[in-house]
Amino acid sequence: MTVTHSAADPADLAAYLAVHPAPVMAADALIRDEDGRILLVDPSYKDGWDLPGGMVDDEEPVTALERELEEELGIRGARVGRLLAVDSMPKEVYGRSQVACVYAVHPRRPVPVERMSLQHEELRAVEYVPEREALRRLPDPLRRRVTAALRASLGSHTAQLRQGRAVPTDPRDRFALLPSPMMAAAALVSDARGRVLVAEHSYDHGGGSPYGLPGGMVLAQESPRRGAARELAEELGLTEVPVGRLVAVDSTPARDYGRALDVHVFTVGPLTEEQAAAIRFPDGEILAVHWLEPREALAVLPAQIGNRLRYGLRALAEGTVAHLEGGLPQSGSAVGLPSPRRGRAGEPDRPAPCDLRALRAKAFTGAAVLVTDPAGRVVLVRATPDGDWGLPRAVVEAGGTPREAALRAVREHLGPATPVGGLLAVDWLPGAPCADGARLPAEVLHVYDGGVLGGTDGVRGSGPGSWRAVPAAELDAALPERDAARVRECLAARERETGAVELLGGRPAEG
Repeated sequence: MTVTHSAADPADLAAYLAVHPAPVMAADALIRDEDGRILLVDPSYKDGWDLPGGMVDDEEPVTALERELEEELGIRGARVGRLLAVDSMPKEVYGRSQVACVYAVHPRRPVPVERMSLQHEELRAVEYVPEREALRRLPDPLRRRVTAALRASLGSHTAQLRQGRAVPTDPRDRFALLPSPMMAAAALVSDARGRVLVAEHSYDHGGGSPYGLPGGMVLAQESPRRGAARELAEELGLTEVPVGRLVAVDSTPARDYGRALDVHVFTVGPLTEEQAAAIRFPDGEILAVHWLEPREALAVLPAQIGNRLRYGLRALAEGTVAHLEGGLPQSGSAVGLPSPRRGRAGEPDRPAPCDLRALRAKAFTGAAVLVTDPAGRVVLVRATPDGDWGLPRAVVEAGGTPREAALRAVREHLGPATPVGGLLAVDWLPGAPCADGARLPAEVLHVYDGGVLGGTDGVRGSGPGSWRAVPAAELDAALPERDAARVRECLAARERETGAVELLGGRPAEG
């Protein structure tokens, strides 16, 4: 029979609940000491060791657990944490259906056994026991229940049990119950002057420092990138600034909070002056922001957060991703190896093959084409009306070749009728230094002979300002010094017909 009650008759509902059959309930505490040992009690009214706790009267389970800890052990004011396990027993076992709950409990200060006040009518002994020994002492099905609670304490779920065994779940639920690292996303926000944004938070990042990077925990339904975007909106009011590329992943093993933590660091910006001026603090977690030079930021950030910034900036400059653990580069990370992994004094430094590949010099690859007009003047182009002048040029795409890039460059700037002949020069352009000792990748530029321009009828964008022909004597005025020197060497190589020359920064390498 179905009985329904409305909110208008609370007395009838109370009377109904007073006689309604219900399972008995127990609440137990999983308490660890500073060494990670588990607190066990030896009840006088039954065989075998047990967790602290007891039966729930007409009260809430948490209230019952707090009462039992005070009555049986004299532990007062302990913080009852999250529910780790719920175990049901059918009435055939004890004559009544039973529900047993196991909670994580955290005393506010260490409580050694000698300071506990045992209720000797119910307890014979109390002891902190290593985890493996504790499980050996517990009887079944309590052993299975506590084992499930310990597993749950390492993850984010509550174990649902029946007689100590996991209740079958749908695959979606099973995956949701898997223990996993906590996930956070941090933003490396920069401005047009190369400064980075350091946030002053309302909480401590360790060592008494309130300084950190914007960001926070990633929610279960989010990707790290979406989590970073949400945190930027909540903490800084930035809703129209896209999250850039991933530059670092820092993994920290379980430590203070009993869970491992993975932090994904994304670039954001550079912000315009208007975007920087629009920063506000909607949720109050950030109190202020400071725009600092990278070295200034490293001086105020806690060590591990500072390393995320340091190696994130290097990865940004070098076009890679930093693989960190505890803030230090790990095997195969292209941003360098931590000092403990390098060779000792007097011993050769022999990196592993994956480290060797990661540490090899990285370089961009490009192609340019030297084209002259019938008067011997050098043809220069520019991609936009206010862009820089230079030879037709293109990057070598992944899987492509320099010659394919050269063909694409002349097709885009001068039209398909321009041929691409032999190689005139290979120029190695060293990477420029940038923030925190990192260097932009070097570039290898292949310069090909495009011959003599036959006419302008087929030239793409042949309107005023899209291309020009410059006499060799005027190259220094039309191009940066390094580019002008490179063009002169290519003109000389074409004239000599002795093959391609090797250049370093536009000048002969042997010089």
